Amino acid sequence: MIIRILVKIGEKILGMGVKDDEPRADMFLPDWLLAFGMVLIVGGLGFGIFAAVTFNIIMFAIAVCALLLGVVAVMCWKNQTIRVISQEKFEYTTFLGHTKSFRFDEIRGLKQNSDSMTLYVGNDKVHIETCAVFTDRLADLLDQALDSLEAEEV
Repeated sequence: MIIRILVKIGEKILGMGVKDDEPRADMFLPDWLLAFGMVLIVGGLGFGIFAAVTFNIIMFAIAVCALLLGVVAVMCWKNQTIRVISQEKFEYTTFLGHTKSFRFDEIRGLKQNSDSMTLYVGNDKVHIETCAVFTDRLADLLDQALDSLEAEEV
């Protein structure tokens, strides 16, 4: 319940009206990441105030780290998405908000890393966090693209 409240507050602050019955995108990061980022930001502000009052350098360093990690977590939650445009194309948005369009037939492979996956598309890479949520539509289109890639190699 607390995470849901934090997410709704975050959506309001970020100006995102997300409907509960529709996914934000075909691939997106889960709501707990936004809640975690907000907790880090609030904690960082708290440590910053404490550091200013007590003139404590260690607390100041903790405050800066917490604030930076919190901002990055919120940016990742807000921006890092994949949207299916059509059966042939999709749009990938990085955590910094840069958007690129790709074709499913440009997919060259998928690599499983220890904490994420890398989808190789053309000469580019699409970074997918392990915790990312996929719609069935995107999962099916990626499976088809990877299956046709394996069929070509045989």
